[in-house]
Amino acid sequence: MKSWVRLKSKLEVAMPLSIAIFAAVLAINDLFAGKYGSDEIKLSNMRNNSYQWYQSKGIKSTIVEGQVDLLQVLLASGSIAADKNEDMQKLVGQLQGKVRKYEKEKTEILVGSRQLPQDLWVQPTDGKLGLIVGAKEYDGYLESLDSAGNFFDIASMLFQLCLVTGSVGIMISRPTMKWNFFQVTVFAGIVGIFLSLSGIWTATQVVM
Repeated sequence: MKSWVRLKSKLEVAMPLSIAIFAAVLAINDLFAGKYGSDEIKLSNMRNNSYQWYQSKGIKSTIVEGQVDLLQVLLASGSIAADKNEDMQKLVGQLQGKVRKYEKEKTEILVGSRQLPQDLWVQPTDGKLGLIVGAKEYDGYLESLDSAGNFFDIASMLFQLCLVTGSVGIMISRPTMKWNFFQVTVFAGIVGIFLSLSGIWTATQVVM
């Protein structure tokens, strides 16, 4: 009987303390979740811009390829005056070079400068080469942040569960029930902390 009295007296202190601790951790978890959630939105917009940029390069490349095909047909059919053939051949070569440049730019925009050897960097950013973050790189970053968001969401749910079980444990007078609720509160809180740390670690792996 005395052991239950001592346990009850300790739980009267431990239960409110555990609620306060996990409420504070919940606030921190939600702070990180909001920060990385905002980052995810920004990266999503940047990813969309990269794909639109890639598509615009593709359209330009297709237009120039059409011009090349047209000139080659005209040259082959003899529709161009003989004295202009050499100039037209030079123009075809220039246009083909432009197509190759567009294809290199598309590749760099799609996969990113870091994934390519330095001699394939062709798209400048702020007057410098090698700074392009690829659309597929953004996809990878977004997957990491999405996983981190899942960790934060589950952790938040567990911390809120801690607040509920802790509050119920305070109201219960039976020592055995109070002890059981305290165990559930602490266990859920520890798991929540582990998930929250996992979310932070996953999000910090996004290297821009």
